[in-house]
Amino acid sequence: MPPSGPSTWSFSMDNLIVFLDKLLGIRDGHDNSHGQHVNLFASQLAKKIDFPASALRDLEHAATIHDIGKVTMNEFIVNKAGWLTEAEYIMIQQHPTLGSKLVEPLGLPKLVMDVILSHHENYDGSGYPYGLIGEDIPLAARIIRITDTYDALTSNRGYRPAFTHKKALDIMAKDSGSFDPELLSIFMKMRIRH
Repeated sequence: MPPSGPSTWSFSMDNLIVFLDKLLGIRDGHDNSHGQHVNLFASQLAKKIDFPASALRDLEHAATIHDIGKVTMNEFIVNKAGWLTEAEYIMIQQHPTLGSKLVEPLGLPKLVMDVILSHHENYDGSGYPYGLIGEDIPLAARIIRITDTYDALTSNRGYRPAFTHKKALDIMAKDSGSFDPELLSIFMKMRIRH
């Protein structure tokens, strides 16, 4: 017979993030270390700027689970070996909004929620889901936009092999409208540690 009375279960934020990361890793067959890589790069970049030390742990958590919305999506699309069709790309663009709705009941810190929702917003306003521009995009999301892109470019994908560090930075420099220019300049001068 199960015990009666209030539940004594409790989870730390760290345990919750580990769980969500493992859940995401099961779905994202490309590279289930993507979240940890983005976490590492984001932490390194944040330490180079005037990012509040008190918010660094939240940034690291956000980086780890920024793509959590992908667990709600069709596995074929998430793990497709080739280029996405236009319709599939429209569907994948929903993962920030879906992720935000998925984790909303967990009461995660605002910074984490901002990153999940806004990590595909572009500095020039061409991103999604809301087309935010410049500093209307939360700082943490602007950091993740850079580090997420860098890790995606330097990782093998079903439709192309990983780019070198130099080639990835060249690609990002040519697509500079996507990124906060000051943050990108700092990132490009960093010695990236894996």
